[in-house]
Amino acid sequence: MKRFLLSLVFVLVSAATLLAQPKQTIVFEKNTHDLGSIVVSEKVYTVVFPFKNTGLLPLQLQFVSTPCTCTTVSWTKDELEPGATGEVTVTYQANGPVDNLSLVFYVYSNGIPNPAAIVLKGKVKESKKK
Repeated sequence: MKRFLLSLVFVLVSAATLLAQPKQTIVFEKNTHDLGSIVVSEKVYTVVFPFKNTGLLPLQLQFVSTPCTCTTVSWTKDELEPGATGEVTVTYQANGPVDNLSLVFYVYSNGIPNPAAIVLKGKVKESKKK
């Protein structure tokens, strides 16, 4: 009888642990990228944010918001199996204003957290060239 009860407890604890684990989880290698000091110009900066599905079920990115018209984004459109990796690519054109830069992009998916946030930072300075 003791063996049966111990086995039952083990099964229940195992089931509770599996149910408590996130089914799809998006984890970025790093969620902030600092461009440093950049100059207002026609130059375009491209930053790749790699991520991984650390959950138990397939992960699908649905949408990534852009905080301004100075940015564009692209992302892995394929469904990612557990353990698979993908990317969110952010393109930024430093056309002003001259100030500290902090752009937050929200990544919407069927995973946790939803949305996830990634940040592009830097200091935009005026061009010395006239």
